[in-house]
Amino acid sequence: MQVRINKYLALCGLASRRKSDEILASGGVRINGHPAKIGDTVDPDRDTVTYKGEPLVPENRFEYYAVNKPAGVISTAKDEFGRRNVVSMVTSEQRLFPIGRLDQNSTGLIILTNDGDLALKLTHPRYHLPKVYEVTTEEPVSDEQLEKLAKGVSVYDKKTLPAETERIGYDSFRITLFQGMKRQIREMCKDVGLTVKMLNRLSIGPIELGNLRVGKYRMLTQEEVGQLKSEEFNA
Repeated sequence: MQVRINKYLALCGLASRRKSDEILASGGVRINGHPAKIGDTVDPDRDTVTYKGEPLVPENRFEYYAVNKPAGVISTAKDEFGRRNVVSMVTSEQRLFPIGRLDQNSTGLIILTNDGDLALKLTHPRYHLPKVYEVTTEEPVSDEQLEKLAKGVSVYDKKTLPAETERIGYDSFRITLFQGMKRQIREMCKDVGLTVKMLNRLSIGPIELGNLRVGKYRMLTQEEVGQLKSEEFNA
């Protein structure tokens, strides 16, 4: 299977695809002993790739992407109704799937991968990976409502875990959750008399949306993948 050299360098954790193009332009990367250039392709099973004399070999064939999901896109790999799904937004030869979900009307960060072990780990109830959201409501938000959300409210006859809240404006706030329940923020807001107008996820553990534009994606760095796999963010 041939892959573009910049993607191969990214899979090896050397740099992002964009940075990999800069590295290729500056020299130092060789394919089977010959200087590599932007646009080259390699067969990971047959070709030898080196950078400054050191061999580059992917630790695995897993891929990890951060996606800025637009409203109207569903967070599944397939949909029986033919609606646009988040997996279709990423160009990859791997069979990707989302880690966790965002409902159709919500926007923001979602992680796609083909690493089933990591997906199971991060979605297991024993792990409380912090997720930060920006919420805008139809109604003004009171300090009392923010305090109630932080302490925990009743959702599906269960009290939610304590959260962190921070006011942004008279009708908007940030909230950090440490658990994952279906439509949790919308249901939490409903419990305290608020109606969600916009919901945008800003981060998942160490992975931040940053300046990634709506509808775009990027490959996670080797450092980010390592952080996701570490106990520091999952215990």
